[in-house]
Amino acid sequence: MQKKTFKDEFNPALQFISASENEQKEPENIFADIPMKRNPLYIETKSKRVQLLLQPSLHGKLKDMAKQQETSLNDLIHTILEKTTQKVK
Repeated sequence: MQKKTFKDEFNPALQFISASENEQKEPENIFADIPMKRNPLYIETKSKRVQLLLQPSLHGKLKDMAKQQETSLNDLIHTILEKTTQKVK
């Protein structure tokens, strides 16, 4: 029985790992058919943190509401603030 040799050109793992630049695909641009730039003012990539002090009774009520709606306290407060700011406009 002949001994196997795995040189660079015959090793399938190395061929897979070191694909040439021509073989590597670029990520698909989903906005390619839109003829204008996206406005950076409407792109939210980061979240802002806010430290909020609440009375224990209010915190308990909000936590109970979140549990009833099967959501997190953070999502509940975010939804309440979002609805409130839409009414102001």
